[in-house]
Amino acid sequence: MGSDSRAAPDAATILPGAPSVRPLTGPRWRLPVTYGAIPAVALAIDLLLILASAIGAESLYHEVPSHLEGEFSHTLAAAMFVAVLFVAAMRVQKLYSPSRLMAIDDQARSVLSAWCGAFLILASGVFTWGVSRDLSRGDVILFWGVGALALLAHRTMWRIALPAALEAGALRGRTAVILSCEISVPQRLIDNLTRHGYHIVSHFHTPADEAFAGEVIDKVVSMCRTSDVEEVVLFVDPERMAHLRPIARRLRVLPVPVTFIPFGPFAQLFQRAHHDIGDTVAIELQRAALSPVEQAVKRAMDIIISILALAILTPLMIAVAIAIKLDSRGPVLFRQTRHGFNGRPFGIYKFRSMTVMEDGDIVPQAKKKDARVTRVGYWIRRLSIDELPQLLNVLKGDMSIVGPRPHASAHDRYFTSAIEKYAFRHHVKSGITGWAQVCGARGETDTLEKMQRRVELDIWYINNWSVWLDFSVMLRTAFVVFSGDNAH
Repeated sequence: MGSDSRAAPDAATILPGAPSVRPLTGPRWRLPVTYGAIPAVALAIDLLLILASAIGAESLYHEVPSHLEGEFSHTLAAAMFVAVLFVAAMRVQKLYSPSRLMAIDDQARSVLSAWCGAFLILASGVFTWGVSRDLSRGDVILFWGVGALALLAHRTMWRIALPAALEAGALRGRTAVILSCEISVPQRLIDNLTRHGYHIVSHFHTPADEAFAGEVIDKVVSMCRTSDVEEVVLFVDPERMAHLRPIARRLRVLPVPVTFIPFGPFAQLFQRAHHDIGDTVAIELQRAALSPVEQAVKRAMDIIISILALAILTPLMIAVAIAIKLDSRGPVLFRQTRHGFNGRPFGIYKFRSMTVMEDGDIVPQAKKKDARVTRVGYWIRRLSIDELPQLLNVLKGDMSIVGPRPHASAHDRYFTSAIEKYAFRHHVKSGITGWAQVCGARGETDTLEKMQRRVELDIWYINNWSVWLDFSVMLRTAFVVFSGDNAH
């Protein structure tokens, strides 16, 4: 990129090497916040709303009995405890990111799950520490209701304001110039910068000719020194990555940030997590669905819940076993090969509900009014009682309480080849119930589209797992089971 006596192209033209100056008209209104600050602002608002809800509930509840008798300080302490638990749960799930704040359905489910979970932990703590007399039950219930409404209203505000602000380019941001190296930057990327608060005042394009490229970079430096430019945004052709270092070296004279934006195949690579192995940088192309700590937490939940469920449901299971034995010939339990975590085969236990016990290369799915279903089998399948023996699979470690439902081996082989992302379901343990089942993808999958929908929901669950999500699935499972929808 040395100097040359040849004349550079005229700066007013849009030839390679010339800056394309496109001043933007400013938005009619601006939010007093940058895109990157939105998560911190949303978290701070949540904390204020929770504390305000506690104070408001205390004032409302004690309006008739006009004395507080020291309860206010206890209520405020409880509110701070709940607030810390709630924002921690939301932060762990990355629900304060701008893109997640705009997903109102996801937000509503997560807010209610985390809010109820925080109050359950509060109630357990109050009982354990023996301080229940210091808190008014009516006050706590009112605090729960007011707080839930305030938090949902907060999400609604972001859902309305944030898309409008992005569309209008109303987020406060940096004044920047774009420098693209031997490539035409897609307009959608420039528009995306504008939507997220950047004010692009000029676009420079460096040609392959090193002499002209050096002159263009000098013009960028000159413009940044004589104007209020706050950042240089750099785009480089993925095939010309060797040019990135000399360009960055020449821009070091500027006391402004230089941001490199990869796109095309490189964009996905840079989105991956990375870590150091000695002095080597390693990029994670695929991560485990759950960390070792998350696996341990989920396993502990599985053991506790399965033991409690077996203790409570044993009388029912004995009655069902007797009914099956009296109704038709054959064993009480049905064992079939399924594939779970990492595709490992295991024998799943179910109460026998059919006159056949198929486990081979061809296993027809159960259909409505299936002639193979026994009289007792019809009812236990309708109420999903036939799945209860899988609590033993959970205790053995083959399955989890919540996870993608395992399919017969024959179905696994077919759908693995027919649906690209089907194998992702085996990144966690199979479950007795799952996110797909409580979202309407329960029962027969007689078309590829139905299975595709189930796979999409299972992958969403894997990517968004949390303790609160598991509890939510368990609660919703009870309503789905009693409705009897798609159970046959």
